[in-house]
Amino acid sequence: MRKRNVILVAVLLALSLTLASTASAKEVSGTGTIWARGVGQAVLHGDGEISIRCHGLCSVWVKNAETLEAWGRGHREDLPGGGTRFWGWKGTIRAAGEDMTVSMRGGLIEFTATGTGKVFLKGHGKYDLNHHQGFWSPAGETLILETVEESA
Repeated sequence: MRKRNVILVAVLLALSLTLASTASAKEVSGTGTIWARGVGQAVLHGDGEISIRCHGLCSVWVKNAETLEAWGRGHREDLPGGGTRFWGWKGTIRAAGEDMTVSMRGGLIEFTATGTGKVFLKGHGKYDLNHHQGFWSPAGETLILETVEESA
């Protein structure tokens, strides 16, 4: 497969969750956390931070990151109009920001993200979303990374 054929696709809508108090004396605070490991495609959109580990060769596209660090082997390209693309990458990438989009595709990908937003997983793998386990779907599934409710 030619590198040119490896194209990242970001397909999720912007999400903004508001922290607020509810009438039932419950307060919404904190953030959600997801850990996932699999082969296929993962797309995250929202506010927070992510740590990605590409165990096999993968492609990663990051847009709107306020901080972005990467260690490993492969190609890195800063794109015109914003964003950074990594392809043929094996190593670690860390990013944080608001209204950030991260798209990953390829070999064995492992990531942990904390914040608010949406996560799309497609392929084969497993995940833990706020201590609830599940599996990646070959058809694809969107998960909500949201705040955790605490009693007041």
